[in-house]
Amino acid sequence: MKLSGKLDYLEMPATGGTLDRLKAFYSSAFAWSFTDYGPTYSAFAEGLDGGFQADAAEAPSKPLPVLYS
Repeated sequence: MKLSGKLDYLEMPATGGTLDRLKAFYSSAFAWSFTDYGPTYSAFAEGLDGGFQADAAEAPSKPLPVLYS
């Protein structure tokens, strides 16, 4: 159940490597699965929804938490 003021989505930069390497790490370490939205964005829904942006021009400089309201 979504609650107002609680974390709803986490947008993260995929810097320091390729999106494929990042997905391979999280898949191996935490058994996460991903949905790709184009060549530079991949989303996950593993109890917390979020995504990784690999395009440096579009990626936030730090993780961007989005609160539900």
